[in-house]
Amino acid sequence: MATLKSRRGVWYARVRCYENGIEREKQIPLKTSSKVTARERVAEVNKVEKDIKNRIEFSFPWMSESSTTKVKRYTLSDAVDKWLNQRKSDGIRQSTITRNRYSMKSFMSFVGTSTPLSKVSTSMIDSYRDYCIHNGMKPNGININLRAIKTFLRWCYKRDLISKAPYVDMVAKPKELPLYVPDRIFDKEKVGMMQLEWLQDQYKTAFSFYRDTGCRRSEPFLGELHGNWLLISGDQTKQRMDKELSLSHINLERLKDMRAFLESYEGSLESWVGNLSKTFLKAMREIDGEKTKYHLHCLRHTFAVRRYLQTRDIYRVKQELGHASVVTTEIYAKFSLRRLEMDFPSLVNSAKNGEISISGHGFTGHTSSDVPVSASIQGVG
Repeated sequence: MATLKSRRGVWYARVRCYENGIEREKQIPLKTSSKVTARERVAEVNKVEKDIKNRIEFSFPWMSESSTTKVKRYTLSDAVDKWLNQRKSDGIRQSTITRNRYSMKSFMSFVGTSTPLSKVSTSMIDSYRDYCIHNGMKPNGININLRAIKTFLRWCYKRDLISKAPYVDMVAKPKELPLYVPDRIFDKEKVGMMQLEWLQDQYKTAFSFYRDTGCRRSEPFLGELHGNWLLISGDQTKQRMDKELSLSHINLERLKDMRAFLESYEGSLESWVGNLSKTFLKAMREIDGEKTKYHLHCLRHTFAVRRYLQTRDIYRVKQELGHASVVTTEIYAKFSLRRLEMDFPSLVNSAKNGEISISGHGFTGHTSSDVPVSASIQGVG
């Protein structure tokens, strides 16, 4: 039998049940402060107590304009809206929520927005995955959508909207190493990207800064400058952790130039960083060909492998990238050091001369016997 429970002067009907030996409680608002009225309404709840224990949702007369108790069925669209709103109140970044919205919209366009949430099954998700594959969608894009679906269904399960979270099987694909930009493509004399005559100075400045600091696209503009320190609060970083970068003199000047240009730019920060990405891709197509796989985020990968080549210390690289776990960073240690030395001869030559002057964080690093590093590393690159 449902029992009464008062919370802040308002009555609730409390239904208890056991599932796999674990007690679960469902509280149904009676929307009254009168105990007499609450007793009348809890009697209505007790009529469907067995169904409530089986996780069926009901809309009672005092919850709607209806005069009868009705089964309340969540559609997929209803649940998605509720999930996205909850993520916003939980402080999830707007860019992540937008990406989640696109993923769920793609899924609902296949299965239908009015599909009952309880009907979403593993076979339905498998059919959606196969549909994406057959329509030529890339594995990475499909898995982004599937991860959103998986997160959404777990959220629904934790809130008793479904009795079980369906299994989500990702698209299998070989593990790829991060793509970085070697010297011969970035700044080799006469043929490198930085030698393109049409590439304006504001782009060259930004691309050099990203390669030398490992910042994500918006971070240089969102952080606060304190002397030569760029402080980025946790609500602006992907890992939700505060990030501090000690900038070299050259990168500090680059950042000031980037911010000054943004102030005169007729558009939002989002449109400017989008412009940076498009311009980088255009440059890469000219240098590497129309089918190039390089994109702006590759400059962050470039910073990581260059720093690992300099320091041989994956934990230091992890700290400078701002990763929450070194497991994420370890992929950069999988490259052959011989290959990295061939791809970044400028670092090798600087190291031999004791003149390494790269990066944006001002760490001297962990030196190895065969790669002498001076104490003037200027900021993480």
